[in-house]
Amino acid sequence: VRCREREISLRSNRRRHHPVMADLTSVQVALRIRPQLGKEKVEMCRECISVVPDSSQVVLGKDRAFTYDHVFGTDSEQEQVFRACVAPLVDGCFKGYNATVLAYGQTGSGKTHTMGTGFEVSQREEFKGAIPRAVELFFERTE
Repeated sequence: VRCREREISLRSNRRRHHPVMADLTSVQVALRIRPQLGKEKVEMCRECISVVPDSSQVVLGKDRAFTYDHVFGTDSEQEQVFRACVAPLVDGCFKGYNATVLAYGQTGSGKTHTMGTGFEVSQREEFKGAIPRAVELFFERTE
């Protein structure tokens, strides 16, 4: 089993770094780091993850690096995340492709904020999450 996992891993790495095959990758992983909550600041918690500038890599602690397709730091905005990760999937739907966006993380990690399932009609534009933005874009494209 280990050899098979390694073989798959090598194949997917080759595909990701090959300029033509990168567009054919069916699964992409994005990481969004939420800013500290007020409670965390009061308790003097320290941030343990940092984004490597001009890359899709983060460092956890002092020496554990991880690479993703997209990385959004604590100062990222909803529109930025949507344009990079979700808008291309909505466009793909009009070309006959299926798409799924999955938010995964522990409680309090920011899934609801990013996806926007707590949508309110009176919510300011900059706080709208991926779902209301995707619905709006979908209907704009159908007009």
